[in-house]
Amino acid sequence: MLSLVYVSTMARPVTDEELAEILVIAREKNLQLGITGILAHQGSNCLGIIEGDDDVVRERFAGIRQDPRHINVREVAVDHISARAFPEWSMAFQSADPLIKDIPGFLDLFTDHPDPVPGGGSTSRAKALLEWFRKHPLAPLTDQGVGDAIEPRLHIISAAIMVLHDVGVERADMDQIADTAGISVDALRQHFPTRQSLLTATVDRWSSTLSRPLLPIAEQYGAVAYLHALIVAYSEEPALMRLLASTLAASSDPANEGAEYYRTLYLRFRQTIRTALEHDIRTGREPNTMEPARATEQLLALYDGLRVQALLVPGFDIIEAFDRAASRMRRGWSEDYRRTDLFEIPLDRTREHTARPDLFGSQ
Repeated sequence: MLSLVYVSTMARPVTDEELAEILVIAREKNLQLGITGILAHQGSNCLGIIEGDDDVVRERFAGIRQDPRHINVREVAVDHISARAFPEWSMAFQSADPLIKDIPGFLDLFTDHPDPVPGGGSTSRAKALLEWFRKHPLAPLTDQGVGDAIEPRLHIISAAIMVLHDVGVERADMDQIADTAGISVDALRQHFPTRQSLLTATVDRWSSTLSRPLLPIAEQYGAVAYLHALIVAYSEEPALMRLLASTLAASSDPANEGAEYYRTLYLRFRQTIRTALEHDIRTGREPNTMEPARATEQLLALYDGLRVQALLVPGFDIIEAFDRAASRMRRGWSEDYRRTDLFEIPLDRTREHTARPDLFGSQ
């Protein structure tokens, strides 16, 4: 088995809620892979420890290097081990929310009375580095070159957005983006080794920059109002809409680079809508007859479907179409659900030919 210790810096500020989501998702995934260890997060600096079978650990670390949320990723120590120092996978960060501390796998390592590190009194180089990081989270090892590393990446992503605006997703390549950024392709690849890794980072930054300021609308005015605001915002950025549509196809194939990350982003967005709908019921904004899980499916089917139509149908008014369909959908939530057979259409006995409905809409 291997024990691998790495350090990195977050590419952008991350909220407690996002860290809690990372904890839940990463804990489940790592346990399925047989990986244990810890991710300690202090400010923008991270120290991660992953333990498990050699190939699995190496593959997991390669994925972390490609994760657009991390920059300045550096391997600190690798040791062959016969027994794990960390029996589970945990995460440690500072949180002002006491409820987060109850999430399975959360460790409180950065207070005056920290939780004990899992694994009892066993010692290892990984544990020693974790203790060092706990006491010195801003030491040069994790902060070295951070400013120099972030700025080029943001500059490259900005250049990628410009190229995507000009030529679209399919025709945008690394040469064009490097030329727009005023750097060589080799210099670009030092930050983004592949085209897909650059597109993934661009999706993350571009979409979060657009959507994050709109999040308060979900709590103040409801899930439908939030999706309306997103529709309006995205309709003004057709290049981003095309980029997001291409990521949906990539996400459906687990073999595609970035697929898992795209899927994680979408599932997080899906959970945001469901949480907002649950809040809508509690506040009386939506009726108790509405099932949040079903309503989430319906709203996202509408939201995603209309975005595709807006890309393919000339002159399509996505805002009017969403508002009209969402209004009818909300009225339906006020009624108790009764399953009906969609093919039980009354027969007209006066007509000579009474046929079943044409699924393609012709008469």
